Parts: sequence; structure tokens; C-alpha cells
Amino acid sequence: MFDKKSVFLALQTEVNARIESLEMALDESRSEMVSESKSTAGDKHETGRAMAQLEQEKLGGQVLNARELKQVIAQIDPTVKNDSVTFGSLVKTSTGWFFFSVGIGKLLVQSETVFCLTITSPLGNAMQGKKSGEHFQLNGNTLSILEVS
Repeated sequence: MFDKKSVFLALQTEVNARIESLEMALDESRSEMVSESKSTAGDKHETGRAMAQLEQEKLGGQVLNARELKQVIAQIDPTVKNDSVTFGSLVKTSTGWFFFSVGIGKLLVQSETVFCLTITSPLGNAMQGKKSGEHFQLNGNTLSILEVS
């Protein structure tokens, strides 16, 4: 059954998979740097080492960001039913499903597309505090909130 808990679990799974993938890439980059430093010397080596270091820093930052997403998601209780749109709400609108949690974009859950956005996004700001049956404006369009959980 498609509900807030299934979206929450899919989001957790997605973020955990991102963390795992990024950590593997970071480990691989470290291993390559170690093996390269043993096999070469000179200016070419130093350039390669510097580029590998930059890649590791980039991957490290992405790992930290993904872990921060995981911490934000952990603050959501998927069993809580929200009456109005707020952080942690699953919202069905006239244009689709939105889960106000972290901004990772489109997520496919049980053949339904759900957009995971922050409550501070333009759409989140437009919907915040609204209840089922209410309308909101975004980019000159009037949209309807059909369900909030």
C-alpha cells in the first residue's frame, strides 16, 4: 500500500545507497592514489596526486552531505499524521505527490512518483500550513491540495 511509511522507507533506502556508493568511490580513490604513488615519480606524478586529492575532497564532501540528509530524515516520524503541510508531510496535490523532507528530487515508490523536497523550497513555502481541500498559488497557477498525511 502506498503511504507515508513506504515513502519514508524508500527515501531512507535511497539515501543509504547514496552514502554507500560515495564511500565506495572514496575508498577506491584512496586505493588508486596509494598504488599510483608507489609506481611513479616526477611532475606527472605530482599532478596526478593533486587531482586525486581534489577528487577525494569532493567525494568526502558529498559523503558528509548525504550523512546530513540521513540525519534530517531520522527526525521524521512516518507514523505521525499531519493535518497541514509541514516538515515530514506527504502531500497529494492536483499535480502529484510531494514528501517534505530533504531535497533529493524524484523518487519512485510502488510505481508512484514522489518528489522529495524541503519545506523551505518554493513549493514548500507555497504549501506550508495548508490543509486538504485548500488551494495555493505557484508561478501563476492555482493548485489544489487533495490529501495531507
